[in-house]
Amino acid sequence: MQNSINLELMKNLTVLYVEDEQDIRNNLQSCFSSMFKKCITAKDGKEGFNKFMKHQNEIDVIITDLNMPHIDGINMIKKIKSINHKIACIITTAYSDKQYLIDSINYGVNHYILKPFKIESLLREVEKSYLSIHYVNKLKEQNEQIENLARVFNSTKEELKKENNKELNIKLTIFSEIMQLLDRR
Repeated sequence: MQNSINLELMKNLTVLYVEDEQDIRNNLQSCFSSMFKKCITAKDGKEGFNKFMKHQNEIDVIITDLNMPHIDGINMIKKIKSINHKIACIITTAYSDKQYLIDSINYGVNHYILKPFKIESLLREVEKSYLSIHYVNKLKEQNEQIENLARVFNSTKEELKKENNKELNIKLTIFSEIMQLLDRR
């Protein structure tokens, strides 16, 4: 294995796995249970969506089959993405239909894996999918912090006095820490 999979990262993830074929679902659930912090399973898109709604604050990655009864994988993802557009989603399917691929991209699917697949390949896609979402979120947080710092540096003393005392104390603390860092140079 050239690029090893971060198993420590995997142990911290909760996965929703949606698969209508019971044997495949059971086998992968057994495998996933030892690799991930938690593996929530569903037998079709309807149940998958319901379990997402129940556990949405826990779930880090969704792995779903494409063709399933009640709601297919793409429509389930479409519904989920309307609630949480940041969740990482992977589709596994035996079909390589171009329209499915286009639809999955349009609905924000991170990866599309053809069956049969190796567990190692799936885990690599889980890692890439989660990390891409994770790093985008981190960059957004850091950008917000930079914007807040820019507001502090560009504020006059009078503007800072008008602000809420708690917010002012936070800004002054940040400013003080920055000044200390600059003094250490």
